[in-house]
Amino acid sequence: MKFLITGGAGFIGSHIAEKLVESRRGEVVVFDNLSVGQKENIPQGCKFVEGDIRDKEKLNKAMGKTDIVFHNAACVTIRGSFEKFQEIVNVNHRGTLNVLEAAANQKVKKIIFASSMGVYGEPEYLPVSEEHPLNPNSPYGLSKITGELYCQLFEEKYGITPVILRYFNTYGTKQILSPYVGVITSFINQALNKEPLTVYGDGEQTRDFVWVKDVAQANLLAAFSNAKGIFNIGSGKETSINRIADLIIEQLGGKKVYLDEPAGEIKRMVADISKAKKILKYSPEGEVSDLLPSLIDWRSNRLTKSK
Repeated sequence: MKFLITGGAGFIGSHIAEKLVESRRGEVVVFDNLSVGQKENIPQGCKFVEGDIRDKEKLNKAMGKTDIVFHNAACVTIRGSFEKFQEIVNVNHRGTLNVLEAAANQKVKKIIFASSMGVYGEPEYLPVSEEHPLNPNSPYGLSKITGELYCQLFEEKYGITPVILRYFNTYGTKQILSPYVGVITSFINQALNKEPLTVYGDGEQTRDFVWVKDVAQANLLAAFSNAKGIFNIGSGKETSINRIADLIIEQLGGKKVYLDEPAGEIKRMVADISKAKKILKYSPEGEVSDLLPSLIDWRSNRLTKSK
């Protein structure tokens, strides 16, 4: 078998690549433009193709004889997506359409599409199930709904089986620092630099934090099962921002500083993962309090090397 991972040098994509190499199921091709991803993230045993999903010709060539596509390449930001609206459209909308057209041209059997909890917007009930109304409050969330619909259309027209995974707040190693990085990585970096941890609002807003290796494992379960459809991929546990900050302060010291809450901030979020558990046999193992020390060590080592 041949697998192609768009965004395979990035945070989540590189963990999927690692799991695929370990599975020894076939050839693994990483397709990435290195705008965010890094070559050092790509595990040994992968073929690397430097390319952009907006480049139809290069994408189509790399897709040759592929059986399963893991589509993770995207412009990823919720808060910043209004400022990056044109990039969201070009990468997430048109880029996803390019990936699907190349997959259809090369007769790919299945696509695993990285969607997001951003499709739900402010939840009407908790935990949020896959049947929850879609009401995104950002261009990023809207782009993921569009990607999901494209996948479903290409199933009807070309028979490409889609599995749509709605990722919740993913954290773990290999996450690149940026203004839009996850709160856990931001807090760890601030604490390591002896800076106060910046908490927006009162810090009582909650999220579903899921370990990146659990997300990667969900991708493989989706690829190697007969399942199709939409699945929430989270931990199924609700954790406050204050709790995350306190756990990091326990490890590294420091203090919290509270800033004004941005407009449109979601107050509470947690995934109903019962469908993924039942159909994909998904079983997340990551526990934030247990995994933070290893993530802090990894981040600390990276910070030391960069100095």
